[in-house]
Amino acid sequence: MNKKNFFNTIFFIFATYAIYLKMPSILTNFKHQDKKSNDFTVKLINGENYNLHTQSKKVVIVFWATWCGPCEIELKRINQMVKDKKIQPTDVLAISSNEEEAIVKEKAKRENYLFNVGVDTNGSIASLYQVSSTPTIVFIDEKQIINWMTAGISPTLEYRMNSFLN
Repeated sequence: MNKKNFFNTIFFIFATYAIYLKMPSILTNFKHQDKKSNDFTVKLINGENYNLHTQSKKVVIVFWATWCGPCEIELKRINQMVKDKKIQPTDVLAISSNEEEAIVKEKAKRENYLFNVGVDTNGSIASLYQVSSTPTIVFIDEKQIINWMTAGISPTLEYRMNSFLN
C-alpha cells in the first residue's frame, strides 16, 4: 500500500468513527425539526425575562457554555454578523446552561455580545430540546416551528442564518 492510499484509509476510518459518535446527536436533532418548539421563559443577563412563545418573529437559539471553545467560535461569528448588520441583535438568543449567572455575565461582557444572553442555571431549557452537546443551534420560525437544529461547529452557519432570518 502506498502512502497516499494509507492516509486515505486512515482518514476514512477517522471520518467514519466521528460520524458514528455524532449519530445519536444528529438523529435527535432531525427528530425535532418541523415540530412545535417548547415554550420557555429564560432570565436574560440584563435582568429581563425572555418568553419564546410571545415572540412573533424568527429566532436562532444557541445553547452554549462559557468554557466551550466551539461555542466561542460560533458566538463570535454570530456577533460579527450583528456588528455587520447582517442580522438584528434580537434575532439571536444565546442560552448558557448549568452555569452561574455571574460567570455568564462576565463572559458576555468580556466578549461584548450584542445579542440576548440568557442563563438556564439548572439546565431545564436545554433538557426540553434534548441538548447533549454545545454549541447546539436551533432555528425557530415565527409560528414556533423548529426549522433546523444542529450541534457543534457548522461551516454553513452564516449562510443558513442569512437565509433563515432575511
